[in-house]
Amino acid sequence: MRDFDNLLEKFNNYLSSLLEYDNSPQHKVIDSIKYSLFSGGKRIRPLFCLISFCEFSDESLDKILPFAAAIEMIHTYSLVHDDLPAMDDDDFRRDKPTNHKVYSEGIAILAGDGLLNMSMEILLRHIENIEDPEDLKRAMRAMKYIYNATGVNGMIGGQTIDIDRDVSDYTEDDCENMYKLKTGALIKASVVVGGIVAGLDPDNITKLAKFGEYIGIAYQFEDDLLDEEKDPDSGEINMLLFKDKEDLQNEIIDLTNGAYDALDGLELKEDALKSFAAKLVNRSR
Repeated sequence: MRDFDNLLEKFNNYLSSLLEYDNSPQHKVIDSIKYSLFSGGKRIRPLFCLISFCEFSDESLDKILPFAAAIEMIHTYSLVHDDLPAMDDDDFRRDKPTNHKVYSEGIAILAGDGLLNMSMEILLRHIENIEDPEDLKRAMRAMKYIYNATGVNGMIGGQTIDIDRDVSDYTEDDCENMYKLKTGALIKASVVVGGIVAGLDPDNITKLAKFGEYIGIAYQFEDDLLDEEKDPDSGEINMLLFKDKEDLQNEIIDLTNGAYDALDGLELKEDALKSFAAKLVNRSR
C-alpha cells in the first residue's frame, strides 16, 4: 500500500470511467470539466482518502473510490471558480491557461457547477446500492462530512475570507483561519472519510481529524515557503507576511509532529498516512 503511484493509477482509471460520455449536446461543458479534472493535479485529497481507508480496512477499494472521486471533483470545481475574474482572476494554473480562458467564463461556471453536482450523483448512486445497514450509515456519515467541509462552514467560508478584504487588512489569525477552511477542511475531510468508511469508532475518528487538520495547515504553510518570493502587493495572502522563513519552517515541523502524535493509539497497517504526509510537508527541503 506504500506504492502511492499504483494507488494513484487505480484512482485515475476509476475517475476516467466516470467521464465516459458520448458526443452529447453538452459536450462543451463536459470537455471543460475534463480539461480541469485531468490537468495534472497531484490528487492529494483522494490519495489521503484512499490511504486512510487502506490503513484500517482490507476490503475492496470499490467501497471508497466513489468518495475519493467526489472529493477530487469538489476540489476541482473550487479551483475552476477560484480562477474566475470575480474571484482571484488567474490566467494560468498548473502551467496551462485557466478554464475560463479556454472555454469562456460562462462555461467555466457551468463546469464548476457540473463537477459539484456530479460529486453528489456519484455518491448517491453508490449509496443507493449499499445493502448492509451499518455500511449505509457510515456512507451517509461520510457524505455529510464531505459537504459540511466544503460548504460555508469550510471551503466556501475560507474563500469568503480570501476575497472579502485587502491583504493590508489581514491579521495572522485571519490568514491561518482562512487556511484551515479553504485548504485544510477538505484535506481533513479526505482523511476522516477514509476512516469513517473503514468503520473506525468516533474516538479514533477524532484522532484522524486532528491529524488531517494539522497536516492541512502544514501543507498550506509549505506552499507559502515554496512561494516565498511572492509580491506582497499582488493582492494575495501569504503567511510570510507575518512570520520569517525560519519561524514558518519550525511551525510546519511542530504541526507535522502534532499530526503524527494524533495517530498514537491507532492500529495502522503500514504508517502510510505518515509517509504520505511527510512527502507533502517536506517539498521545500
